Amino acid sequence: MKKFLVFLILTFVTAFSFGQTNYSDVVYLKDGSIIRGVITEQIPNKYLVIDSVDGNILLYQYDQIEKLAREPIKTTKQNSSTDSGLQTGYKGILEMGYQFGIGQHGLDRLKLDIINGYQFNPYFSVGIGTGLRYYFDLDATYIPVFADFRVHITSDKIAPYLALGVGYTLSPKKHFEGEGVGFLINPSLGINFKVSQRSSLFLGIGYEMQKMNFQYSGTNGFGFASENSRAISAQLGISF
Repeated sequence: MKKFLVFLILTFVTAFSFGQTNYSDVVYLKDGSIIRGVITEQIPNKYLVIDSVDGNILLYQYDQIEKLAREPIKTTKQNSSTDSGLQTGYKGILEMGYQFGIGQHGLDRLKLDIINGYQFNPYFSVGIGTGLRYYFDLDATYIPVFADFRVHITSDKIAPYLALGVGYTLSPKKHFEGEGVGFLINPSLGINFKVSQRSSLFLGIGYEMQKMNFQYSGTNGFGFASENSRAISAQLGISF
């Protein structure tokens, strides 16, 4: 009967140990070794048997043991948390770059974007952004307001991404009305380097089309025409 009760107790302990996937038995030996796994047999003051995490069944006499403990398991999921994509929740983005004008109406400018958004899953986020564009030739600063959409192609620590900004640009010189006001679109792609579950660094290239007024002179005098100012941008940033 006594052996049967011991067997039942050991069976219960073993089942409980397997059920508690967040913890494992740990045997600290007097020689400094540490063995992790599930204790499958134990005779107090004599010996114990442990099924180790590497698949070995080991027997130790009690005079070899320094102490016994139960400790949290460092699971594969915990160890690979930096490779499991960005965490759901608030997402802030700070992005800076230089834009090289292309085409007939292309103008060089500096770019700064500040975006507040939400990360819906490891792959997709949406935000609302603003910032500035400084045009060297015009010696003018314009303020864009736009929606930002971002897709990470994979959830790896280093992953390609696609982004699209769509909005409108305002001119503070004209009290945000009139000259310099126009439609803005800014697709880009790049590489995202994940630092933690919430933050990452990224490098990208993009294309920007800004609708704006250009002055012209003709037979009837001076006037303004609405044209697309295009540019290729190189940018870097941080998300948090």
